[in-house]
Amino acid sequence: MKFSVTLVSLTLLLAGSVEAAHVKRGNNHRRHNGPSATFIAPTSQPTATAIPSPAPSSPSTGDGASKRGLAFNDVNLTKNFNSPKVTWAYNWASSHQGDLPGGVEFVPMLWSADGSKTNVWQDDATAAIASGSKYLLAFNEPDLGAQANMSPEVAAEAYKTYVNPFAGKAKLIAPAITNGGAPMGTDWLDRFLAACGTDCHIDGFAFHIYDSASNTDYFKTYISDFVSKYSKDGKECLLTEFGASGSSEEQQQFLNQILPVLDSLDGLTHYAYFGTLPDFLPLLPFFHTLIRTVTAFTVGC
Repeated sequence: MKFSVTLVSLTLLLAGSVEAAHVKRGNNHRRHNGPSATFIAPTSQPTATAIPSPAPSSPSTGDGASKRGLAFNDVNLTKNFNSPKVTWAYNWASSHQGDLPGGVEFVPMLWSADGSKTNVWQDDATAAIASGSKYLLAFNEPDLGAQANMSPEVAAEAYKTYVNPFAGKAKLIAPAITNGGAPMGTDWLDRFLAACGTDCHIDGFAFHIYDSASNTDYFKTYISDFVSKYSKDGKECLLTEFGASGSSEEQQQFLNQILPVLDSLDGLTHYAYFGTLPDFLPLLPFFHTLIRTVTAFTVGC
């Protein structure tokens, strides 16, 4: 989720390590609004030592500032990212309580077609757009049984019913898929598009990827292939969750390598490392390190 890699250390403290096989996290008290990775405590304790910054992006592509976002449940944690390098945030829900940092756009999500979500969607999305939201996300990992758990056909009908009405008012983003193999992942997405035909208004595509921190080449290939396939005709691609399993040091090294790639990749307009989530942190052992790292990030930006 975040980025400049002083920012990365806070991310790692909040997220811990994520599971390489991308499945539902064990702590499920936020199941209907929550993210999808399973929490695993870091295999080594993070420290507040300085972390080298990623190599700079090509001057022709900029520093990726407009791409970087936060995936959060507790809006209070986002105040630590009051930086022009972070421009958007979402919480797997259609609204949020409290204030985001200045200049950070909230991106609402219709998590599933469950009535508890759809009943508030129209009002929440309308209010968000009025407050400056330019994107709407549809359905969190419908290809995964532990998440939205929708067939492509059901998702297409729900998309037309609940998301299409906002065409022209915001950019509408297709359901966020996992990097699972068929019938999940891009196979599910292609069947969703087939079920839509020409009836779904889609401005972009959201996707997630999880794997080992040592498998950087896989991340690079999967992400670039996804963007190459789905960013045609002006469509945007949004990497709304990604995470790498391993020790904190391994994850930091991974991010040092992957962030310049994401920043410079044409067609990829948003990305968020997983995740700004306090319940993914064994709080007491890392609390003081967290505070020192936040300070380093704030100064560094």
